[in-house]
Amino acid sequence: KRVVLAHPQFNPTTLQARNDIEEVYQGQDGLWFCGAWAGYGFHEDGCRAGFQVATTLSQTPLPWASQISKELMVLPPPDLATATARSTSGGLLTKLYKMVSYDLPVAVCKQFLAYFLKNAIKKGTLQLKYNDGSVTSFGDGSPCGSDASPVTLRIFDPWFFVKAALEYDLGLARSYMAGHFVIEPLDDPQKYDQVIRPPNVREETTKVIGDPIGLTRFFLLI
Repeated sequence: KRVVLAHPQFNPTTLQARNDIEEVYQGQDGLWFCGAWAGYGFHEDGCRAGFQVATTLSQTPLPWASQISKELMVLPPPDLATATARSTSGGLLTKLYKMVSYDLPVAVCKQFLAYFLKNAIKKGTLQLKYNDGSVTSFGDGSPCGSDASPVTLRIFDPWFFVKAALEYDLGLARSYMAGHFVIEPLDDPQKYDQVIRPPNVREETTKVIGDPIGLTRFFLLI
């Protein structure tokens, strides 16, 4: 028997089904559900969902959760939809705080990352696409191995530069999980290197996670 495993694909229908499981079926007749699909689709979400079931059954909170609040059984999942505070409203102190805590780190880290990418990418093309429609390109435009198409990194939140520059170990992964950027898919599946994306592979590209294969293409560039 062949079993195909892949990241959950979220859409309005699946989100409603997830809510129905939690509100209607969870715990009925001794049947409990947990998995990565209960959160954002990552391993940590599956672990947290398991903790949620275990603590509900045992009525024993996780030690690190009870240290924060006696009412918590499990720490709530992070709200990845909440952007970094950067409101332009408010008085002079608010604007000064935003400039020091957000604008300045983004500007400095953006320049640092641009310098790194300029020196790191010798073959192929990396495009950084911003919210205003502007694009910054790196590389010489030649094929990178058998990949002749540019890798387009669509940046939604400029805090991506800070995460990638300062958290050198997992900053890029954390920025991706937070929705700061995605890799745009190629317009033609035939343009992919068949080694990293075989013709019969299951399509996993969504608006939320972008093109997972594109992450591999990006890492091959740098």
